[in-house]
Amino acid sequence: MGAGFSTVTPPPSQVSATSVAQAVWSYTPRSLTDIQSLTAAIQNNNPGAVPSYTDLQYVPVPYYAAQVSMTQVAAFIDNAVGNYGLANVITSLISNNPYNLWTTNFVASLVTNPYLSVTSLIELLSNVNMSANSAQFLLYSLAQNYYYNKWILTVTASAPSSITFSTNLTLSTNVLIAQNITIASGVTVTCGTRTCFFVAQSFNNYGTIVSYGATGAPSPGTNIGGGGTGGGGIVVIAVTAALGNLNVAGSPGGVGNSGATSGVDGGNGGAGVFYVVTGVVVPVGGSGVGTYPGRAGTNGGGGGSGGDNNYAGGDGGRATLNAFASANSMLTYIMHGLSDWWLINVLGKAPSSTTPLAYMYGSGGGAGGGVYNVNYSGGGGGGGGGGEAVVYAFNIVSGTINAVGGTGGGSPGYGGGGGGGGLVFVFYGTTSGNLTVSVNGGIGGDIGGTGFAGANGTAYIAAVTVNG
Repeated sequence: MGAGFSTVTPPPSQVSATSVAQAVWSYTPRSLTDIQSLTAAIQNNNPGAVPSYTDLQYVPVPYYAAQVSMTQVAAFIDNAVGNYGLANVITSLISNNPYNLWTTNFVASLVTNPYLSVTSLIELLSNVNMSANSAQFLLYSLAQNYYYNKWILTVTASAPSSITFSTNLTLSTNVLIAQNITIASGVTVTCGTRTCFFVAQSFNNYGTIVSYGATGAPSPGTNIGGGGTGGGGIVVIAVTAALGNLNVAGSPGGVGNSGATSGVDGGNGGAGVFYVVTGVVVPVGGSGVGTYPGRAGTNGGGGGSGGDNNYAGGDGGRATLNAFASANSMLTYIMHGLSDWWLINVLGKAPSSTTPLAYMYGSGGGAGGGVYNVNYSGGGGGGGGGGEAVVYAFNIVSGTINAVGGTGGGSPGYGGGGGGGGLVFVFYGTTSGNLTVSVNGGIGGDIGGTGFAGANGTAYIAAVTVNG
């Protein structure tokens, strides 16, 4: 997996030769001899040689003076926490930043250094002296400095060692964290919310995960097609992943039939939410047909007009778009939201401000239009838009991801439009494996007048920077 060294260093505006000299000489009653002893203790990785544990607050001084490296500091802190029972002291220093020595740059460099072990990091994060905001900063630092694997190992360290799904079920939680997650062959796991998140060291899906998004507009009456449900969102964050089948496809629009009795316009589809890297667009759905067709949404399909052209089809659902400058920045944001969820729900620490979970899902289709004359057919519903799947794994073994748009509902009158295709983002560290990804837009409903097809989605597969 490889481990890199953090490049985060104190900027000159925060630390200078003058400030270091002042730091060394001004902290009475400690003497220069005590600082020299602390420096030697860090160099020899011997916390027991520190003259007084109160001197641990000065650990950054020899680092700023270039007398010790961050690797030596991290190994020293790791030893102090793991073997000398000094987690209380270190967490207090991180949370309180005495004399402005334990700066955010220093702490970020410390937490990302591979010589500070995950075991010690967990002990620091869970310690009563670690404030919620400081704990958040440590996890955020791992993500935003691209230490994705260390982040995963940290949040899964105290999770169940293994969770196995051997029968079909619907999840009752939106976030599932374990060291190892396995879905057996032939088993279908359905997300109980519009987006589900799986975080594991090893993710092994031999079955299928299904997620549903925004609802389509319900049928306005007998023999009138309702809009299809949008595809949902699935997020997998792992060190190693065999993805199996991930299904965030949009559902088809309902079929319109003759003998419709409800003279009303079709309703509009529900709105979706997408997260993208700049340059990736959310595909539009197809519009319905007829004199008063439902308009294409982003990315739900529009409903078809009623067969006698008196009532309009509903519009396809629109969507909210969240764009990021790069794959790394998008992935980091998702991990920030998961960090806060973990801090609150696992450690019971609530930071003063949090990043929301990145809920993502496709838009619903519009319903078909009703008719005035019962001898005509109700309109076909628009297809639901494809949803979104986001995967990060350092090593991706294989997988099949289905994010196609739903087919528009047919009608002897006027068909609904197909849903737009979905979005798939696969971010990997070293290996992308054997992947099959489907993001086609749904075709329009036919029988009578054929609805328009939805636009194709995007499969974005790219290596990202991973420092450890």
